[in-house]
Amino acid sequence: MSIFRRDPTTASATAAAPPSSREGPLGARRGTVTVIVPGTKIRGEVTGTTEVQVEGEIEGNVNVEALVVVGEGGAVLGPVHGRVVRVNGQVAGAVTATERVEVGATGSVEGDIAAPRVVIAEGAFFRGKIDMKSDQGREPRHPAHPGTEPAATAAARAGEAIEAGSE
Repeated sequence: MSIFRRDPTTASATAAAPPSSREGPLGARRGTVTVIVPGTKIRGEVTGTTEVQVEGEIEGNVNVEALVVVGEGGAVLGPVHGRVVRVNGQVAGAVTATERVEVGATGSVEGDIAAPRVVIAEGAFFRGKIDMKSDQGREPRHPAHPGTEPAATAAARAGEAIEAGSE
């Protein structure tokens, strides 16, 4: 099948599917999306369980239980929280996510980031701290101190020294 030709059965099935069951980028299932269009400015708090795409401006808190996308023309002045937060525009405030924060090459974040996974693309602007909270059930990683080694490595070296001395 040619990559430039549409399969009529697939095209009609997608068109007939309700918006809540369509697939988004990279094949991910998408639900209802709230879009703040360019030219719109909201002052206050945005909350909910649906995905939010910000192409306009929000001055206040964004706290949703889904994907939050700040588009290239979008701006948020205040904290942003979501399951996954993607910033391609501007955010002046803390950014937290339960799964992942992504700052794209055109993105700008002035505030702290807290999430188990953080991706900052080359060319992005970031000023703040990053707290990579560990996933549930995972042990937090402890930074290595100069001149020390993990207990398992020290025990292995001690065992080698004993073996070498017994020969």
